[in-house]
Formats: sequence, C-alpha cells, structure tokens
Amino acid sequence: MVTKHLTDDEVQLYVVDRQHVEMAIVEHIDTCADCRTKVEVYQLLISGIEQQPRPVFDFDLSASVLKQLPALQPKAADDRLVTWILVFVSIGFIAGAVYYFRSYLTNMFEGVAAILIYLIAISAITVIAALVFDMYNKYKKEMKVLDLY
Repeated sequence: MVTKHLTDDEVQLYVVDRQHVEMAIVEHIDTCADCRTKVEVYQLLISGIEQQPRPVFDFDLSASVLKQLPALQPKAADDRLVTWILVFVSIGFIAGAVYYFRSYLTNMFEGVAAILIYLIAISAITVIAALVFDMYNKYKKEMKVLDLY
C-alpha cells in the first residue's frame, strides 16, 4: 500500500486505464478520500472535454494549405543507365551475329551490283553527317545560352 498521496500522473493513468495500473495504486485510491476526489475531478474533466463539440473551421483548411505548398516540378527520368545497357546489348547481339554468319558475309554482296553498294554507303554517310551537324548546332546554341548567365 502507498503511504503518500498519488501524483497527478498516477491518478490520470488510473482514470484513463485502470486495467494496467499497479495494484498498490488501486488500493490507495480505495482507502484515500483525497486521491478518490482527484479521480472524480479528472473523470469530470475528461467527460466535459468529450462532450464539447468538435471545432469546425468556416473555411476549407486543406485547400488553403495545399495552395501554399510549392507545385511539383516534373522531373525528367534519368535513363542513361538503361540506354547504355541497351546499347551494349545491341552491340553484343550484332557482334554475335557477325561472328556466327562470318562465312556468309563475303558471299552476301557477291550478286549485288557495285553501284547499289555505293548508293547505300553514300546514303548512310549522308544521314550520319546530317545528324552530327544538327547535334553540333544544338550544342552551339546551348553554349550561347549558358554564356549569357
């Protein structure tokens, strides 16, 4: 049995959760009129708080908070790793095909006229040159933009 009066924390714990309180505290409240009065006061206080209506705002709080939050900026996906993996897999696949069919590659262009091979090669070189030229022009424009700052 407790010989001194209970603290406010012990009394509040008794009021809120009687099942998990030490037996000595329960016995003290049963025998002590002062502590029993404290228990009744806390019970009245808690029941008064529970009976009060919940506060309601006269405006939409969530909408006003969401307005103040910064807008999410779309972020570009960083797919460089996936791109390089695909490039290396493609190169490996092409190298494997060339190695596997190496004996047939010499015979593949035998029946094709020389002019057709030259046309294909010139077309490929022209397309690659145009792409490199375009990439260089974009690079120059971006460098001008960076020089302005």
